[in-house]
Amino acid sequence: MLGKLISGVVGSHVAEQSGKSGALGAVGGLVANRIIKRSPIGALVIGGAWVAHKLYKRKQERDEQAAALAAKPVKAAKKPAAKGL
Repeated sequence: MLGKLISGVVGSHVAEQSGKSGALGAVGGLVANRIIKRSPIGALVIGGAWVAHKLYKRKQERDEQAAALAAKPVKAAKKPAAKGL
């Protein structure tokens, strides 16, 4: 049961990231499920990669927020005065 849950989560994530629903997500989910069931080390690798990815994305979001807060506001450019005709 846990394998079906994992393959569903992985499959939907792959399909979401690729923009396609269907075979690519299903195959990714089945491969992940097979590796996790057969190899405890494979489960650790896949789990570790997932955690590392989440931490990396969280760091990127925090860095972007910090850069946005540290950025100086941009002033509007002044229009040049029109010379008399």
